Parts: sequence; structure tokens; C-alpha cells
Amino acid sequence: MKTSIIVLLLLFPVVTSQADWREQGSPSDQLANLVELVPGTSHWMFEIGERYKNLYWAAKQGRWEFAQYQVEEIEKLIKVVQLARPKRAETAQEFLETGVPIINDGVASKKWDLFKPAFAKLNQACMTCHGKNDHAFITLPVEPASASSPVLNLPD
Repeated sequence: MKTSIIVLLLLFPVVTSQADWREQGSPSDQLANLVELVPGTSHWMFEIGERYKNLYWAAKQGRWEFAQYQVEEIEKLIKVVQLARPKRAETAQEFLETGVPIINDGVASKKWDLFKPAFAKLNQACMTCHGKNDHAFITLPVEPASASSPVLNLPD
């Protein structure tokens, strides 16, 4: 019985310790695992949706600098999608070439009456991209009901 316990104790570290592929894996295994870890687009799209709402409400409140920040962050996230999901790169580029310049002009005007139609065109660019990527069922309101940023929900 004592011998059995000693053998089990000697085997236990071998059984419980797996090699860490990040440090001990071959370069091809490391690359394969990293590619597997790259997520799909849904979490980036969720963040873009939050920034979309904040963009609308920042403009509505006349917080143009914050609105411009939202546009810049949306653009950065779309570029991440292009890199992480090459099959989405072409439609993402179309969005960057159509939606972003229009909304940049709307924000730069610092006038709600000019921003609002630019925002509607941004919405159209979003819906076009969703449709081309078999996600037409994901729709965004042209007039978001609320902002998610505490910056926009704080009393003046």
C-alpha cells in the first residue's frame, strides 16, 4: 500500500501539470491557438452600437468633441474587425469609405440640423454592411432612445 501511495504521489504532478502552449508550444501551435482565440465580430459590434448611441446623443446635446471621439472610436473598431476577420474586410472598408466621411462632416458642422441627416446616412451605411454580411436582422434605430455613456447622462 505504501508503494502505491508513493507511485501516485510521483505521478500526480505529471497528470495535473499541462504544458503551457504559450511558452512551450511550437511556433505553429502557438499561432494556431492565437488564431483560435481571436473572437468573432459580435463583441466589437456591441461596442460600436454603444458608441453609435453615444454619438447621436452627444450631438443632440451639442457635445461635439465627445461626438467626434465616438466617430474616431467607431472607425478604430471597424479597422480591428478588418484585421481580425478578413472575410469582413471588404464590407468594412466600404463602410469606412461611405459612412465615416458623411458622419465626420455632420459632426464637423456642429449643427444639429446638418448632423441629423448625416446620422441617418450613417445608419444606412450600417444597415448596408449588416445586409452584405448576412446580418440584416440586426437593425439600428435612426434615433436611439438613450445614451449608454455616463458622460451624457450626468446633469449639467
